[in-house]
Amino acid sequence: MMKRLSIWTLLGLLICPLAVHAQISRLPRPDSVATSFFGTSVAIDGDWAVVGATGDDHCGTNAGAAWVYHYRDDAWSLLERLQPSECEEGAFFGHDVAIDGNRIVVSAFRTFIGRAVSNHVYVFEREEDRWRQSARIASPDRDAAGPFGSAIALDGNLLLVTSAGDASGDGTNGKGFVFRAPASGAGGQSGWNLEAELTSPLPPGAGTLGTSASLDGHRIAIAGSTYSQDRPGFVATWDLDDTGTWRAGPVLRGIKGFFIDVDLFGDRLLIGESRAGPNASGSARLVRWNRATWELETTLQPRSPYRAGAFGTRVSLGDGVALVAGYDEQLELDFNVDQVVYVFAETEDGWTQRKVLDVGESAFGASISLDGSRALIGQAAEGLPGQAYVATVKSP
Repeated sequence: MMKRLSIWTLLGLLICPLAVHAQISRLPRPDSVATSFFGTSVAIDGDWAVVGATGDDHCGTNAGAAWVYHYRDDAWSLLERLQPSECEEGAFFGHDVAIDGNRIVVSAFRTFIGRAVSNHVYVFEREEDRWRQSARIASPDRDAAGPFGSAIALDGNLLLVTSAGDASGDGTNGKGFVFRAPASGAGGQSGWNLEAELTSPLPPGAGTLGTSASLDGHRIAIAGSTYSQDRPGFVATWDLDDTGTWRAGPVLRGIKGFFIDVDLFGDRLLIGESRAGPNASGSARLVRWNRATWELETTLQPRSPYRAGAFGTRVSLGDGVALVAGYDEQLELDFNVDQVVYVFAETEDGWTQRKVLDVGESAFGASISLDGSRALIGQAAEGLPGQAYVATVKSP
């Protein structure tokens, strides 16, 4: 059973007179194909948005695509579909997306067991209102650390790409690769130079590095998930020092989540712990950098936690705003049926839940990206056409 909301109920839920508002609109959908997984990944930067669809089949089954949107004349319009120059069947292009300024990065990601396959990350540059592929980046270690392109993060001329490792614990523990694009555009891999290879500070059994990652200026955070309901994982961090070297920082351990999501914003780091709390209802750990260590600032939880509520499955952090995906109802069933995105705001008294974004679908919140007062939220599930929504979560 799935809850359906009328437009009037939805508007009543999403518009409020508090300091943090939440108005939501749906982006124009490129098609109604139920197998495209449109909304698998999302990224937003100013008036530009990107939505990944790993199941798009315009050039072969599961070749994938990324759709670019632009906000102008008070509306979001679908601008174009991005696909790599060597688009091929089964590449799952659109697994992860990132955007910063005039640059978009998209990963094509396939897992493998035993025999490696070649995954790539693609860079697109904007020329007026069109986006053109400018680089194709392959795994620097030829997939020795596992499937390349698991997670990506972009900040200016810095690009972070992870290899996911092998959750079976065979010693392939994942890596993070830091690339830099010189202003001149010269260098390896069409202008992108490998600046650092980041390895796990813990043995393989502690978690598989690379399941999610975040980059903000001089700081990196990469999650290491165990893919176990019972064994907690970790989050490793690195800082760029004055010599231009990425130095390993403190490791946050005991992170309770099957899949651990992370997001950096300045000196803060938000970590999703979907299996933490009473009855495994989930939480989000917000830590802050203080000189030489990460200190717990607060633990975010919904006002009404639900048993196995998966709160913390996805997280996104901004200036005084935090978004956390989780379920918000059970209807006396043994499973949750409606996933929402909780909006938290920083006040003089700390962090407070201010709103719940809810469209009445269990796949809502499959991906989240926050930029300023806008949030882009993906909804992707098997057997249903995907969606992407833009919500105003903070007063400009």
